Amino acid sequence: MNAPKPHWKTCCGVELYKVEYRIKEWLYKRLGIALPKLREQQSYWAYRGQAYRDEILASGYLDREVFFQDLILQELEAVPFASAFEAGCGFGWNVKRVKERHPQALIGGLDFSLPQLRNMQGYKPDVPIAAAQADACRMPLRDGAFDVGFSLGVFMNIHPSKIMDALAEMARVCRKRIIHVEWCASHATRELVEKRAFKTNIVSHDYDALYARLGLKPAKVLTHLDFGEAFRRHEREAAGRLDRWEGFEGPDKYTLYVFDR
Repeated sequence: MNAPKPHWKTCCGVELYKVEYRIKEWLYKRLGIALPKLREQQSYWAYRGQAYRDEILASGYLDREVFFQDLILQELEAVPFASAFEAGCGFGWNVKRVKERHPQALIGGLDFSLPQLRNMQGYKPDVPIAAAQADACRMPLRDGAFDVGFSLGVFMNIHPSKIMDALAEMARVCRKRIIHVEWCASHATRELVEKRAFKTNIVSHDYDALYARLGLKPAKVLTHLDFGEAFRRHEREAAGRLDRWEGFEGPDKYTLYVFDR
C-alpha cells in the first residue's frame, strides 16, 4: 500500500512554507528587507487549500478564532436580512454556522480555491451551502444580490492594486450591510505590525479611506481596545489545546468594520 502523499513540500523534514517564513523573517529583522507583497494568491491557495481544513480543525486554532466569528454573527443579528454571503468562504466554517443560526435565510459564498470548496462538502455535510469558485475582485453576482456580505481574514490577502476592485464589488452586491473582520495595522500594536511586516501574503488596508472613495462611511469600527479584554477572557476559557507552530496572534490581529447602505 502506498504511503499518503504529504500535503506540503518539505526540506530535511521541515515544511517549505516554514522555511520561507524564517528566511523572510531573517531578511527583515537583520537586513531591513521586506519582500514585495504577492500580487495574486490563487496558486498559493490552490495548493494550501488541500490541507487547510484538516490542519486548522486539528490545531485548536478555531477555538480562539471563533471569538471573531461571533463578532460577525452579532452584526448579522443586528439587522433584518433574508440573504447573506461570504467573500472568501474557504471550507465553509463561517457560512455553515451562519446557516445553522439562520436556517430560513439564503446563505452563499465564493472562493477562488477549488480545493477549499471541495473540502466544504465534507465539513458539516448536513448543512448545504451554495458556493461558487470565483474571485472576490470579480464576483459573478448581480447587483444587490444579497442583503449582507461579510469577510473574515480574507481581504488582507488581496494586493493593494486590486483591493478597490474587491471593495467596489462588495458595495455593488450588498443591499444593506457590509461586515469586515480584517487586519488593519493602524489599529494594531507595534509588536504585531513588526511581526507581520515581512509576510508577503498579508496586507493592511485602510478601509475607512478606501470605502470613502465609494461614498461609504463606517457605521461601526471596533478594535482590540474595544474587545481585547473580552477576547482574553475567551482565550483563557478556550477548550482546545493550541497546537500551531506560529502560535495565535492577539486580539489586534483584526478590526471590525460595519458599513450600512
